[in-house]
Amino acid sequence: MDVDTLINVGFTGIERFAVGVVAAGGLIMVAGVRPLLLAAQSPGTAPNVALAVEKISVGAWTRYNRASLIASIGLAVIEVVRLVSGTGPVAAVYFAGALVMAAILTVKLRVDTVLAARAASGADSVRGSSSGGTHTNVDLDRTHALVERLSAPLLLIAVLLALLPVLR
Repeated sequence: MDVDTLINVGFTGIERFAVGVVAAGGLIMVAGVRPLLLAAQSPGTAPNVALAVEKISVGAWTRYNRASLIASIGLAVIEVVRLVSGTGPVAAVYFAGALVMAAILTVKLRVDTVLAARAASGADSVRGSSSGGTHTNVDLDRTHALVERLSAPLLLIAVLLALLPVLR
């Protein structure tokens, strides 16, 4: 095996790993972790329990978002090298996807900072404010809705990039 092939195999492995971190991690968080945490923040939950769950939730999402941002930036770097060297036939697609994912994850990390500060202040963390909740509950629901709207395109891009080799 020559050096160029070896480098290309290495880049492909890193590319697959980076996309896998975002796609698989996101699916686990959305399908497995999020429903459990939301149930513990529903109306009727004791405020101290809801606050503890909010802190756990923000911490878990922050770690996932940070790891995914690092993976997306790593993917973008690999694809820049591939674009410059001309070794990746679809490097531009991966590069664009990595940049969009990194932008979304940057926004999500900013939102996580707001949520962490809110949880640290001890603010009410019970969700479901539409039925007569306080102003801070409405803000919490809006913030979580924003995060949910950002998660969908992030997962879609990651899954498409993961499937791209199969679809070619």
